[in-house]
Amino acid sequence: MSMKRFLILFICLAAVFACDKPDNKQLDPTTINGNWVISAENGGAGWIDLPVSTVYTFDGKGSYTVRTLEPGTPATSYFDGRVYADETSFVQSDKKVYTSRHADAEYHFESLPGTYRLASSSYDQMVFNFEGTPATVKGYKFSKVILFKAAAPDPESGTINGTTIAEWNDLVGLIKDSKTGKGIPGVVVSDGYDCVRTDENGVYQLKSNELTRMIYYSTPSEYKVATGATRSIPVFYKAINPVGARIRTDFQLDPLEGGKETKWTFIGIGDPQCATASNADRYTTETISDIKQALANRKNVYAMTLGDIVFDSTNMWPAMVASMSSVLTGTWYIPFFQTIGNHDHDSLQPDTSDNAKDDYLATSTFESYFGPVNYSFNRGDVHIVSMDDIMVTSQKESGKSNGKTWSYSGGFTDKQIEWLKKDLALVPDKQDKMIFVCCHIQFRNSSSNNYQEVLKLMDEFKEAHLMIGHTHYTQNFIYTTSHKAKGGLPVYEHIHGSACGAWWTKSSSSTVSGEPSGYTIYEIEGAHINDWMFKGTRKDADFQLRVYDGNEIYYTSQYPLNWYTSSQTVGSYTFTVKGNTALKNCFVAQVFNDDDTYWTVELRRKSTGQKIGNFTRLANGTCSNIAMSAHYYNKKSKTSDSYRSWTASHYWYYKPASGNPAGETDWEVVATHKLPGGTAQHVFTCSKMTTEADFEKEFYF
Repeated sequence: MSMKRFLILFICLAAVFACDKPDNKQLDPTTINGNWVISAENGGAGWIDLPVSTVYTFDGKGSYTVRTLEPGTPATSYFDGRVYADETSFVQSDKKVYTSRHADAEYHFESLPGTYRLASSSYDQMVFNFEGTPATVKGYKFSKVILFKAAAPDPESGTINGTTIAEWNDLVGLIKDSKTGKGIPGVVVSDGYDCVRTDENGVYQLKSNELTRMIYYSTPSEYKVATGATRSIPVFYKAINPVGARIRTDFQLDPLEGGKETKWTFIGIGDPQCATASNADRYTTETISDIKQALANRKNVYAMTLGDIVFDSTNMWPAMVASMSSVLTGTWYIPFFQTIGNHDHDSLQPDTSDNAKDDYLATSTFESYFGPVNYSFNRGDVHIVSMDDIMVTSQKESGKSNGKTWSYSGGFTDKQIEWLKKDLALVPDKQDKMIFVCCHIQFRNSSSNNYQEVLKLMDEFKEAHLMIGHTHYTQNFIYTTSHKAKGGLPVYEHIHGSACGAWWTKSSSSTVSGEPSGYTIYEIEGAHINDWMFKGTRKDADFQLRVYDGNEIYYTSQYPLNWYTSSQTVGSYTFTVKGNTALKNCFVAQVFNDDDTYWTVELRRKSTGQKIGNFTRLANGTCSNIAMSAHYYNKKSKTSDSYRSWTASHYWYYKPASGNPAGETDWEVVATHKLPGGTAQHVFTCSKMTTEADFEKEFYF
């Protein structure tokens, strides 16, 4: 290369980097982000006809990278941007590589015969002419040109911690150990669309999706959950705004003392659903306070809120963040992870009649407070996934502060399934791990909208559990015949009752099926739930059932209801409350968190423990909670059909020889829960009937 041409190259590049306009500053190579536009005033200096080798790479996704090389030397600059032209404007081979020698200004396209010359170039376009017969013009127009300059110790701006970054990857970074300062290999990183592992140097790199809003990692079992200043809100992500430039985002993780936890506690919380400041205050003073008391001085505790954190009330987000910040049990701050619910989808965002776009916009507010809606993390030998299973369709009016809410269906898009497959593919030794999939809307073996696809993926683990909210009643759905994990146990779906109960009804703390407002505590050991128990808010831990007289008629002077009449109308309302004829003359036991596989209920003599007989469980969908319905319709003046729910039946019955449960003495109902996959069991007892006179105490706190 002649000295003259070298000086021309040096002067042109210096002009680009020395320009004092705001858009033409030299970029700090440690950050590699921002908009660095070569303006028209520079005369397209980055494209100047110089005797250097150049490679242009079109990746087929509307992006290009231009790398200017001085023969025999490292790269001196990069230019990146976005393509204006539609996909159909390019022939497949053009999306790959074409080369040229600027000295001859000749370009060869694999898709077209002949030699092309660079006719013109500027800050936003390149035009190539074929001067043969017939004459052909190929033009490429770019929306942005991004400039960054490298400096020592990474002279090409293409290496991080010893790892070479591929030119087409624009999301890059280093994840390192805070103690050793070394990169951590094997950490899964995602932008919500793709998933990659950090390499042996702790470096990740991937190509962003045009909808990428965040870059985040899946916390490894050997490291602490990062919570930042809030001490309880996980911060495993950073918001980004891809603009065509390479964005470097580094993370630093703190190792757990003693390595990964072999025993730890998971808390499942359904539907706080706070619409007002008073709702948030009750959530804080009732639910959060109860959790702190129930788990006092415990460590290794992690919580997951299972959607509907707010109630179509975007003004409540700061209060809800505050309620779950710095939740301290002794010396342990409980990290509170979040799952998005239907009422958490922001209805102040526009309804565009494009469901994919609507869902993308509607999740933006949630993400601004709590991070991504599809993510994972690891504790011990458990892989926990949280996903958005709300597919918004259109908006309708709401009585809450937003003034409207989203209509929706439950399920997952194909893109979400692609993300989940990528995430789970990077879980090592799945057959030896347990998986929790946390969503808002119940699955219950649904065959629509990719629910079965998620269940099939869960079958690949040793043990598998769904953690669900939404219904405002507890229910356990066991996939006895359809889905079984590698360890032999069926997939188990835990549908959690709501923290808000029947929507924070004044002075009430009961859900729509009569169990107390509350949450569930799961004790994890290895890849197995060793123990779990429903915990009623402001109730003793062993308060797990009530017993009723199947013959009692409630509120005879207003809207009378009983357990044994199959269809009962409440006043002038058009809906009915469902009783069951089998309950006539019987003890009726309501077991709050039962199922039809692992529970048994017996009637015994309280004085001697002698067994009198076995209770029979009603099938799901065959009875409302008559006592709770009667209370809400008569005493709380409710007019909605929500308070007669019968989807989940928690009712067991036994008919004494007398046919008069109220006249029986010396009795005790004993409910036994034998936990799946082990020998652990719980035994709960109740020897007092709940009558109408007790409702104020039973359904209030």
